Amino acid sequence: MDKQVEENKLRRVRRILFCGHDNRGSLYLFNGVRQAYPDVDCAVIINEGIYYRKSFLSSVWKLLRESSILFCAVRAMEMYSYRWKGHTLEAQLEAEAIPFTKSDDINGDDAVAFAREFAPDLLVSLYTMHIYKKPILDVPKIAAINSHPAILPDYRGLEVFFWAMANGDERIGSSVFYLTERVDDGLVLQEQWVPIAADDSMHDVYDAITESAAELFMRAIADIDGETVKTRKPAGLGTYYPMPTRAAVRAFRRRGRRFF
Repeated sequence: MDKQVEENKLRRVRRILFCGHDNRGSLYLFNGVRQAYPDVDCAVIINEGIYYRKSFLSSVWKLLRESSILFCAVRAMEMYSYRWKGHTLEAQLEAEAIPFTKSDDINGDDAVAFAREFAPDLLVSLYTMHIYKKPILDVPKIAAINSHPAILPDYRGLEVFFWAMANGDERIGSSVFYLTERVDDGLVLQEQWVPIAADDSMHDVYDAITESAAELFMRAIADIDGETVKTRKPAGLGTYYPMPTRAAVRAFRRRGRRFF
């Protein structure tokens, strides 16, 4: 942990609402922030579903039509392994008596009511496919922040660490930025490059960008609390990537890349 972050005592940010899917990335980010700032009160909204505001069946149909079945199978295997081990975000919240709720719509009445009752100073978005809108963004007293595995505006979109590997990039970025109603579009608070080694698997890169995001969250929260924020506005249109396609997976494998 960064020594400066470790020694920082938060004064303005006393209550943090975390929102995200229950996966190993979200669990790592949640624990990273909590360990850095153990005196902060927290609550969690666990996002459910795959695509935002789509049923499970319609989400599966969309994935089958638009993306690689192999890639989806790999990600499903990762999720199964995470849940089978038993140390999930939900299990930890229950064990530690941390208030939480589940929601299939982060902007729905139930989620917003839970958030308002908790009255957070800051909203921290973990890994999620949900799209934040005004009802939930208006709840935190100070700000809402998110992370993305890229240096914005490039590599907006989904599973972009995979796309960077499929494209032959030797590095991928990590950013923390203010949440707005536009996806991956807010002012950037913290960012850094994450190298992609020739022998890195997709699993390795996912872990590296998650560790980077946790570090950047800690720094961004310290800056917000101390009112020492310096931001960068992403310039230009950048690039956008959908869920990995069959052609992208073929390119990924031709480069000798592996999932695990």
